[in-house]
Amino acid sequence: MYINRIGTFRDHPDLLGVSVYFQGCDAEPKCYMCHNPETWLVSEEYKRDPEKTLKIINEKISNLLTHFPKVSLALLGGEPLAPNNRKDVLLLSKHFKEKYGSRLVILLFSWRTPKDIVRERLLEYVQYVDEFVLGRYLHKYHQDGFPASKNQLHIDRETFEKMVNVIKRREHRDSSIFI
Repeated sequence: MYINRIGTFRDHPDLLGVSVYFQGCDAEPKCYMCHNPETWLVSEEYKRDPEKTLKIINEKISNLLTHFPKVSLALLGGEPLAPNNRKDVLLLSKHFKEKYGSRLVILLFSWRTPKDIVRERLLEYVQYVDEFVLGRYLHKYHQDGFPASKNQLHIDRETFEKMVNVIKRREHRDSSIFI
């Protein structure tokens, strides 16, 4: 597990929560004026033991839930859906969703769009995610507030599923034209 840092931050627009900043970003080119360029490169110095990481995150979530009825777990980076991070995103999101249920909102940030997630066959890795911030950070569209640039989508699970279904239908229709 390659993680830059874990902390209690406000990376969700409405909820206080725990943020896990993954190490490694596969976006090419990198986003101009990226908020976290220190998370781009995968390095052994950021390798963490999965069991210890689960324990640290659990302690932080559990502590927050003693004060708030609902909290968030934000998965960001770097890039949570970079090849070196995908399995860990699934591990963390599944573990904590099963443990805390609706008291925990899992929010995933990715430079990818819903179309990229479908085309790259990444749906299994995001099956426990409740909300998404999708799309590249574009500095020319920077805004104060959430998300950080106007082109990014902040969507819930239901909206994400609807978008995925539309994308799949279009791809199926487009592929059947050539049969």
